[in-house]
Amino acid sequence: MNFVRSSGIAEHQTRPTDGSAITGAFTEADRHRLEEVIRDARFASTVPASELVAPLAPRGTAAVLTERECVFDHCAVLLFPRTLTTGLRYLEARGLAPSPTVPSTVVRARLSERHGLDPANCEVHITRLRLQLPDGRRHAAVEVFLFPRDSSAFDERIAATEAGCGFENHTAFVLARPSSPLLCRLVTTWHTDAGLLWEGGGHNPHEGGPHGSTVTYFVRNHHFPGRRRFELHSSGDLRAATIGLPRPAEAVRRVYAAWLSAGGTVT
Repeated sequence: MNFVRSSGIAEHQTRPTDGSAITGAFTEADRHRLEEVIRDARFASTVPASELVAPLAPRGTAAVLTERECVFDHCAVLLFPRTLTTGLRYLEARGLAPSPTVPSTVVRARLSERHGLDPANCEVHITRLRLQLPDGRRHAAVEVFLFPRDSSAFDERIAATEAGCGFENHTAFVLARPSSPLLCRLVTTWHTDAGLLWEGGGHNPHEGGPHGSTVTYFVRNHHFPGRRRFELHSSGDLRAATIGLPRPAEAVRRVYAAWLSAGGTVT
């Protein structure tokens, strides 16, 4: 997937120094994709949220709500380390301070469905990387899904398809003032104004505070230009916001089919 690059933003990168820990941890292609998502996250942290969701009508409802209520959180990528341990050592040697990994239920399920895998054997882990952002903040602005090559479900054809299409790449926002009515309005206006199809989501009672958090997933209609996938995170249980809303499952299926047939190219 081709990421937008910023101009005039310094790339403060460290270089690996512990060769024994990182040799062969990632393929050259995966190292390049890691650099791309780091650059994209730094860029995304500097621009208005509505620009990331663009194209939008300049003063339309979706643009106004996105600008007022959505705060950039992270960009994401799926990588394939030789082993989980060597992958994490590489990220540590890069000075990216990977967070402790947790299993990825959602991505494991998505990979299993796309490639006909047994979910029990599809080993996917999540870590977040802390970046030095252009405004001086340190923030966990990159989410990395790690599918180790020594996993029993791994296959080179899976890695080639996922790397070529970037199905798990996404841009994520947090709702600054979460509420069910607001989330409902964003789901509907993102659809009408930006061609974003609501894929689904869920509530996690263990993250985001005493009432957990709600995540909502979106994929862009392939007839629209712009970034392909988005996540919207809200503190609390906001599942009621989408009750009764039509879930365009067939339209979502067509989007991924078109994406795959195009080899993941992005306008």
